[in-house]
Amino acid sequence: MKKLSLALILSLSLQAVTIEEAWQELQNSDEGLKASKESIQIVQKKQEAAKSMYLPSVTLSGSYTHLDEPIKVEDDLKLPLLGELPIRVDLSEQDVFLAGLDMLWPLYTGGKIDATQSILKAQVDEQKAKAQIKEDKKFLLLVKYYYGVIVSESLYKTRLKAQEALQIHYNNAKKLYENAQIAHIEVLHAKVNLDNAKIETTKARHKLEIAQSALNSLLGQQIDPTSSLHVKSVEKTEETFKNLMKENSSVLKIFDDKQRQSDALLRIKKAAWHPLVVGYGHYNLYKDDSILSESMPRWMAGVRIQIDILKRRDRSSEIESAKITNAKVKSLKAEALQNLLLLVEKTYKEAQSAYEEYNALGSSIELAQENYRVREISFNEGLSTSVELVEAQTMLEGIETKRLNAAYEYLQKVAELCVLAGDKEMFFRMIRSNK
Repeated sequence: MKKLSLALILSLSLQAVTIEEAWQELQNSDEGLKASKESIQIVQKKQEAAKSMYLPSVTLSGSYTHLDEPIKVEDDLKLPLLGELPIRVDLSEQDVFLAGLDMLWPLYTGGKIDATQSILKAQVDEQKAKAQIKEDKKFLLLVKYYYGVIVSESLYKTRLKAQEALQIHYNNAKKLYENAQIAHIEVLHAKVNLDNAKIETTKARHKLEIAQSALNSLLGQQIDPTSSLHVKSVEKTEETFKNLMKENSSVLKIFDDKQRQSDALLRIKKAAWHPLVVGYGHYNLYKDDSILSESMPRWMAGVRIQIDILKRRDRSSEIESAKITNAKVKSLKAEALQNLLLLVEKTYKEAQSAYEEYNALGSSIELAQENYRVREISFNEGLSTSVELVEAQTMLEGIETKRLNAAYEYLQKVAELCVLAGDKEMFFRMIRSNK
């Protein structure tokens, strides 16, 4: 009975999944991506909480005070007939109980509240951009692992096919030697080459197992990749990818969000020169029956203005520091843009190079296949040596391996271009169009 290949055994035990289905599964199950979403929610809740800065604060307060003696007024009352009579009036009790509501409402802060809101909104957007970058990295890792399994499986099949061919060649060599058609050294060559092929097949099997384990670990389950390594030329130009990158790059969005925060911080520093206007009010909820308590109003309201004439912190220096920070962010963004443009150009050219290599190797495979076929016939007829046949087999195997690696490299570079352009769906559209 023939032994089942490793690829067949794996395919019988694993769930068949396309690259697009694998990406959907990864988005739903990856704990790192879940943590990124939770980080966004945390910042969003902080932003929602800060919206109440526009509202007044209302405080319920109460107090109990024990006086060493009641507040009182003492005087002598002069009467025509009775003379002077001492008079004492207690204005308060010795134990004083008070309760009331206090309200403070910022009416004008010089723009501090608006600027704070802008900072929080920018922080939410920044967190979203960071989450997008993390998602992009996971996507590229999936493409690497997913197609890594496909390439490793194809290479394993290629090694196995070569081993089977060399096994047949070895068997034929023994028969030819028995019939005195070739020298014994040819049989030894065939045996050595067969043993080497078995070693390479074992290595390829181990690489496939490692690649499969890496993919299963990433997805949290065992799957059988079913998407193919079909290669199709990228329709968009390099300039188009650069324009898309400028519009959609998460890295540039982070710098934009940092810029907004820097602008808002500058407004906050400038607000230190503005007056602070606060509305305030108080409402008595409880007071005792003393004269002093009865004389207090039930409620009061007013407006307070505060202007800082001299502070221990140099406000001018703080403003200049904020301006420098603002300029620094602009410079860093400009540098990042140049680096990203260079990265798009480099990745695009690498993708084109891999695509051209893949296509060019197509004709080389045809030549290598024909060369191997001719060498095999020649060897069986005693017109070619074992070394020549093995060289033909090795050349065919090498070209097939190079073409597989070119396809693998191309798909990874296309995935990187799609990420740089901020459009991962473009990659899946290309995959679907190859079907």
